[in-house]
Amino acid sequence: MAYFTNFQGYLFFCSDIPFEEKQKLDNYLQLLEDSGVGKIIEESLEKHFGNGGRPSYNPYRLFAAILYAFTKHSGSLRRIEESLRFDIRFMYLMEQKVPSYSTISRFCNNVVVAQQKKVFACIVKAIIKKYDIDTSDVFVDGTKLEANANKYKFVWKPRQRHDRLNEGLKKIILNYFPLSSGKKEFTSKEVAYYLSQLEQKIIDTGITIVCGSGHRQPQIIKDFHSLKKMLLKTLEYEEIEAICGSGRNSYYKTDKDATAMCLKSDYYSGLGSNMHAAYALQIVVAKGFILDFLVSQDRTDSKTFIPLLDQYFTNYNTYPKRLCADSGYYSLDNYRYMKAAGIENYIKPQTWQKMICGEWVEVYNFDDNKNLICLNGKRAVRYQNGNTHSRGRETVFYHIEDCRRCKFKPYCMKTLKNKNKQERIFEVCYDLYVFRKQAIENLLSPKGIEMRINRSAQVEGTFGVIKQDMDYERVRRKGLENVSCECMLVCLGYNIRKLFTLIAGKGKIDYWVAPKGLEAEKPKAINMEKIIKKLQRKEAATKH
Repeated sequence: MAYFTNFQGYLFFCSDIPFEEKQKLDNYLQLLEDSGVGKIIEESLEKHFGNGGRPSYNPYRLFAAILYAFTKHSGSLRRIEESLRFDIRFMYLMEQKVPSYSTISRFCNNVVVAQQKKVFACIVKAIIKKYDIDTSDVFVDGTKLEANANKYKFVWKPRQRHDRLNEGLKKIILNYFPLSSGKKEFTSKEVAYYLSQLEQKIIDTGITIVCGSGHRQPQIIKDFHSLKKMLLKTLEYEEIEAICGSGRNSYYKTDKDATAMCLKSDYYSGLGSNMHAAYALQIVVAKGFILDFLVSQDRTDSKTFIPLLDQYFTNYNTYPKRLCADSGYYSLDNYRYMKAAGIENYIKPQTWQKMICGEWVEVYNFDDNKNLICLNGKRAVRYQNGNTHSRGRETVFYHIEDCRRCKFKPYCMKTLKNKNKQERIFEVCYDLYVFRKQAIENLLSPKGIEMRINRSAQVEGTFGVIKQDMDYERVRRKGLENVSCECMLVCLGYNIRKLFTLIAGKGKIDYWVAPKGLEAEKPKAINMEKIIKKLQRKEAATKH
């Protein structure tokens, strides 16, 4: 008796979509229709293809199928083609047309990539309008996604080596040509000019230019060959610096837009200590929906905050009322930007966690007259203004004399190299102190408790769904624009995925709200004696 090869004859294969699934797809198509994304696709098609005849596929349904694919799987082109061929939901969306993966790729490159910002904004606006989503409270967070590049093919910006090269160039050129005393750097154009002048000088003296071993060469010929090699090296360094740009120090040969970053999850060592080619993804979330995104080459979150909010304002013509983010976005520029935009500040300072646990206390504060008072109650003397380094803008120096008998000295001096100093100098930015104090008050308030809880649930939960449920931890495309388009489709796929749960009655957009009468949170009481004894024990252990 046959078990697996016994077939029953049938006239045609029954592949009807269940009513619930068909309802989701119809609502999804209606949302795309109402969003106006079809007009954007139409304009882009006219720009790239003109009016050269009827296309072999419906481009609007193809976009719907591509976006739907990112809600179900990773969005691989071959997997999209496979889904169009065998998945009845994709057959319904594409009206049983099956374009090849190369056709899907051309459509994405020619249509979606160029219009990605407009496409994302109009679809999200349609979702906000349909479900009346409140965007007053938003949450910002970022993550790093590994790029599609070889592991050991990265190139570092040659700053120190370039300095040594300039020193060698100056040493050789000074032997034959006058230079200004302040001349420290040489461009390839300048090196080529001096090389041609040196060659002319050699020709005028009647010396034959030879190379290779076995020839006795005068010093001018040796310098000529050295200058020629240095010219090639200067061209190489200038090319590397042009590719890196001013905002980063590395790139990868197989994806020049990718930057070397340390990832939290490292599949080689598991410690996040190895450098990988990666991109940084920043998102703005409200009520569980991604309102905006930004793909950048920056390794730190704080530098991407202002461009992200600028893009948010461009898309929605308004700023959110309140914004909550972790300490990675803590900076003076970001605080000032929020104040100028009228956004309530709920960004955690870097010492937030220790302050809540009672393990950290501010070593100084300011009185009403902007006088700095140290932890022991002594008033500091302001004695100098200026910058000590590139990040020390608008800092002021304050001096505390005679700290010998201060009982808080072990705690106050713990960050200094010389802990036996008898005086204390504070380098302080008053504006940053005020912003940080306001942020702490906001975070401890009942609304701040609500914002902190919802930040963990919404924006952290969003990345959890994208990386775990949607299996998206590594990008598949190369180049900043293509990776940005891919992340845009992933973010839209997440929004549509949440939209389907709302249609099915299983999802929600109502998150935790602070109850009336909730009191502000108070940090754990600080025991300075315990903290100082702990520091003394730690210092004694390091000495032994």
